[in-house]
Amino acid sequence: MRIGDLGQWQWESATAGAIAGFATVASLHPLDVVRTRFQVNDGRISNIPWYKNTGHALLTIARAEGLRGIYAGFYPAVLGSTLSWGLYFFFYSRAKHRYSKGSEEKLTPIFHLVSAAEAGGLVCLMTNPIWLVKTRLQLQTPLTQARPYSGVYECLPLYNISANGKLDTMSVRMSGFDIFVVSRLG
Repeated sequence: MRIGDLGQWQWESATAGAIAGFATVASLHPLDVVRTRFQVNDGRISNIPWYKNTGHALLTIARAEGLRGIYAGFYPAVLGSTLSWGLYFFFYSRAKHRYSKGSEEKLTPIFHLVSAAEAGGLVCLMTNPIWLVKTRLQLQTPLTQARPYSGVYECLPLYNISANGKLDTMSVRMSGFDIFVVSRLG
């Protein structure tokens, strides 16, 4: 492969990964909702209904919540999966190229492993906020005690309102990371 072809090939890999990520989520998202609810339901008293098995969970969610429940968190899941797979293949091919130093020689398995770990780590750091939003949306049920999120945007911000009722700061905090901070709005 020539150096000029490398850039095109990396974008082709990234595009193929993104399309595959979208197709996977579009076809299997209801099973992801069920998996997420099973993961948080340990049999103790919970706001998540108890399900016997996957089929029972799908039917229960569909009856109680309709398509909105079955496809809860769909938009962040599509965004997250499309970005994750696209970025993963892009970073993986870039890392392999960097470790090969532009030569035509095949990389050893250890360099493939290091390239994959590097790509996976970068993707995790970049997409973790999206997965948090998806999970928050998937765990909403009619039994939820707190006011439900009305959409993706409501899952993100934490607002600090001052004593005079003005918004002093706004920061998005997800799993311990501050994404951005805006001071003195209004």
